[in-house]
This record gives sequence, structure tokens and C-alpha cells, in this order.
Amino acid sequence: MQGGLTRGVVPNPRQHEEQAKKSRKVKSRQKKALQRKDRQIEEQAAELEDLRKERQRERKRTRGLKDQRLELFHLRNELDATKKLVEKVRDIPSAAQVLDEQEIGSLPDFVIIGAQKCGTTAFYRLLTKHPHVEPAGLREVHFFDRTDRFEKGAEWYRRCFPSPQCRNGRRSITGEKTPYYLFHPDVPRRMAEVVPLVRLIVLLRNPVDRAYSQYHHATSPMRGNRRTVHRSFEEAIEQKDSSYLLRGIYVDQLLRWSEYFSKEQMLVLKSEDFFSHTTETLRSVQDFLDLPYQQLDLPPRETRDRYEPMDPETRRQLETYFEPHNQRLYEYLGVDFGW
Repeated sequence: MQGGLTRGVVPNPRQHEEQAKKSRKVKSRQKKALQRKDRQIEEQAAELEDLRKERQRERKRTRGLKDQRLELFHLRNELDATKKLVEKVRDIPSAAQVLDEQEIGSLPDFVIIGAQKCGTTAFYRLLTKHPHVEPAGLREVHFFDRTDRFEKGAEWYRRCFPSPQCRNGRRSITGEKTPYYLFHPDVPRRMAEVVPLVRLIVLLRNPVDRAYSQYHHATSPMRGNRRTVHRSFEEAIEQKDSSYLLRGIYVDQLLRWSEYFSKEQMLVLKSEDFFSHTTETLRSVQDFLDLPYQQLDLPPRETRDRYEPMDPETRRQLETYFEPHNQRLYEYLGVDFGW
């Protein structure tokens, strides 16, 4: 048996050096790629920060405009009250006063009457971006549901709106939104007395989600609500006369409105469609209001419902409760909302 050393392949120094060189190149490319990614991330973060600051500035500008409109509204009321006091003392009507009162404000062409927690604020904000739509002087006028304001009369209501303007040969329109109108039993009659030909817009949301949103709106300290509600949502809806439930029985409210206004005067929209199919919804609204079509871009929706999901068993109970009322609604409208 012959012995000896077993010889392997002799390493090639040049080949080893080339492999090390290739490895360094790969690592260098990876390092540069990571650096580019880091720069991209930093640039994107800077862009997001700029967008955030711009949104903050836009909110401040919007609040400033609203405050200015509100201040103008109060100044007009004070000026009008002063003029009436002066003319009463003089006991003679002035031509200037007559002309001025004819130019003060206007009655609304449309009113968004509800429902609460169904997206009416975002909808109204978007609609008033149309060049031929002028907003009211107040965020929510509450003229027809507050007796103290309704008793001030139609002239007080007129002063909540700007006078019509002519743009590109077309008269501008104006309107308001007060989502409590739909539910208040006296509003349809009162509104028919003051603006019988007004066009009405209604947004309706799945009544289960609407009720849960209303509960959190009422109990959230972030909204400046001083009322403290200690009971749970389940305890709040145990009573069948709870507003959380009653406000979601839409068909009974619409039937009350139908006693004073025709179906042709009312446009009923599904809130979920407004947020998921904004362009199509806005087109139908502009047709309803006889407006020239204008592309209106809905800004990114801020998630307002920042609370825990509803208990599944509670949702099933509410779906069972609302099912017959929803069916009556679908039959009345001739449309199945799929709730």
C-alpha cells in the first residue's frame, strides 16, 4: 500500500483577487443604492412635511374666511337694526333704506337638510367650491329648527345669504346646510312657508354606522362637548325612543317632508356613494341644481371615526332593528341602498 500526501487544487491568487474585486463592486453598488433610497425617503418625508404645513395653512385660511363671513353677517344685522331704529325715530321711510333692504341677502336656492353624521359638512364644503355657488354666512343657520330665530322672520333669514351675483352670464345660487332639519318635526311646515320652491338635498348613511358615529360625537371631549355621557353605546340604544335609533328611521322623516314638498324638489343621496363615487355624485347634484358642470375635487378624507369598532353582536342587533325600516325606505325611494 503506497502512502503519501493528498494534493488539492492550488489556489490561484489572481482569481481570488478578481472575486474579491467583484465582491467590493457589488457591495459598493448596494451601498450607493441604499444611499439613494435614504435620500428618496428624506425627500418624501420633506414633501410630506411641506404638505402637512400647507394643509395647516389652508385650514387657517378657511377658518379665517369663515370668521370674516360670520363677522360680516353680524355687522349687517347690527347695521340693519340701527337703520330701522333711526327711521323709526324719524318716523319717515327713506328711499335709501328701501333700496338697501332690497339688496340685502337672498333666500336660499337649496338646503341640505340632513342627516346628522352623514357627511353633510364635507359635501357642503365641496359644493360651495363651484364658481356659481355662494355659501351662507353661518356654518349652520338653524333658522327653521330654532324658534327664537324663526320668529325673527324671513328678512333675518335673507341676511344669512349673499345677494345673487352674475358670472359669465349666469346668476349664482346660494344655500345652507343644517342636518338637524330632516329630523325636526316642525321644520317642513316652516320651510314651506318661507321657501316653498327650494330644492332639498338629503344624505343618508347606513343607520347602524350613523348611530355609532353620533354616540361618539356626543361623548368625545375632543369636539368641545361639555356633556359627559358615562353610559356605553349598548346602554344608550337600549331605549327604543333613543335619538340614536330614531334619527336612523329615515323613511318616516322623508314621509313627513313629502307632505309639503314634491319628490321632484328632493334629491336623496347615499353617503357611502358620495365618498366612493364623488365625481358621479357631484354630477347628479349639479344637474339637480341646474348648474353648469364643474369638476370638483374632494380632498383626501380625514378619518373622523377614530374609535374602536362596534361590537359584532351589537351590530347584528341594530341591523335586525333597522331592517324593516330600511325596506320601507327602499320601497319609498325605489332604490335599494344595500344596508
